[in-house]
This record gives sequence, C-alpha cells and structure tokens, in this order.
Amino acid sequence: MTRPRTQTERDQVAATFAEDDVARCYVHRPPYAPALYDRLLELSPGRRRALDLGCGPGKVARVLADHFETVVALDPSAAMLAAGREADAGRHANIAWVEARAEDFDDASGFDLVTAGASIHWPDHAELFPRLAGWTGLVAVIDGDAPMPHPCGEAAWLDFLKPWLARMAEMTPQVRRPYDPVGAAADARRHEAWMDIGGRETFPFVFCQNLHDFIACQHSRATWSRAAMGPDLSARFDAELDALMRPFAVDGVLELQMVSNLVWGAPRRDPP
Repeated sequence: MTRPRTQTERDQVAATFAEDDVARCYVHRPPYAPALYDRLLELSPGRRRALDLGCGPGKVARVLADHFETVVALDPSAAMLAAGREADAGRHANIAWVEARAEDFDDASGFDLVTAGASIHWPDHAELFPRLAGWTGLVAVIDGDAPMPHPCGEAAWLDFLKPWLARMAEMTPQVRRPYDPVGAAADARRHEAWMDIGGRETFPFVFCQNLHDFIACQHSRATWSRAAMGPDLSARFDAELDALMRPFAVDGVLELQMVSNLVWGAPRRDPP
C-alpha cells in the first residue's frame, strides 16, 4: 500500500475540479438512488436549512431544494457552480450557490442537515469538522456514483484500468498514484474518525446511460481529466473504453448496476 496522501496532495488533486471540461463532464455522473433521498429526509430533524459540501453541479443540492426552505450549495470551483446553475435553469430560487472551500466557509444560522456527495475526502477534516459540530447535529456522507460491478465485469474493468492508472501516475506523480484499492478505501473513510456514526445503508438501483455519456463521465474524475491527459491520450483512452463497453450496450445504451451508500452521524470537534 502506498503512503496516505498529505492534505497538500489532496488539494492538488482537488484543483482538477476547477477545470471547465471536468465540470462539463461531471453532469454525466449517475444520480444517487431516489430511495436514498427518502431515507435522508426521514433522518433530518427539520426542513429549514441544508448545506451541501462540495456540491459540484448540484446533483444533491437540487434534490434537497425541493424539500428545504434554503439550500446552501458550496464548492470552491466556479466552473462547477456555473454548471450547477445551468443544470438547475432557475428552477430553485432557494439554492444559494457559494464559491468557497468548506474549511473557509462560515455560517451563524445552523443547518438541519449537512450533506457531502463524493466530496468529504477532499477537505482538511481537522479544520472542517469542528465547524460542522457548531452548525449541525446531522452530517450525511453519500457516495456510489460508479457502477458496481461494471457491465464488462470487474476483472475486465481492472485489466483496462491498471495500465491507464500506471501511465497517469508516471505522467503526473505529484497528483496521481498507481492502483492501490486498499489505500484508496482507507483514505475515503478518514472522515469517520470525526463522526459519531448513527447508521449506514445501501440503496441498489439500475441506471441506463448512453455509451457516449458514460465515457464523458470518466473525464469528470481527477484521474482522467482531459487537461492532464492531453488530446491524443484522451482520444486513445476513449477509443479503448468504447471498445471495452460497446459489446454490453443495447442500441448504444448501457444498463448500469448502481449502489448508493449513505453514512450518517453527528460531527465531532475532535477525533476519539
């Protein structure tokens, strides 16, 4: 297992999400399960104010806005917020789109619910969680925006993935790492030391996506940003991924087996 990332390294990787192309591709990430939101609303003690950390183009914030008086959609990327406003198209006047790092944001009014969808691993937890503990009693961490398993099967997916990860790690060693699922999983759970976990649930569902959007979605991930890959390598990546997935598409559409994960609890001012 490679050594854990430092916060400086995380910040370098997270800076990828400021790229315009990454933000454009992000809207192609699959949604979270509708049943997850039903459960989230059951858990929330009120419906006055919600905060969505690392909101990206507002996938979670736009759903919450149908149920809360005010939703603060927070992200350090102007490109992501612009994509969110475009996707929302003015439907939710109760969303406040705020450009700021989670560690720098401040609010005196408190929140009934704080969510983080595939974003909680980026901030500095020692800075963020003491703030959260002063704002809310309920933090909900959401993830699961990649198929499990992939349509081609996990063995074939990993055979595709590993050489590309090695290539990107060699090209950008200060940002990207070789394939290390154990280390990645441990890093993704760091935040749990800063929470009194209240529960965990998973929500399987099926999402159908055309192959073009599936491929574009990959470039929303820091590992595969087109700016880092360059046009020639991006085109080769897309062609190899198309060849891998096309046999599993029906009329150009993939049936993706998705699992949304929800972990909730109270934020801590200090880890145990």
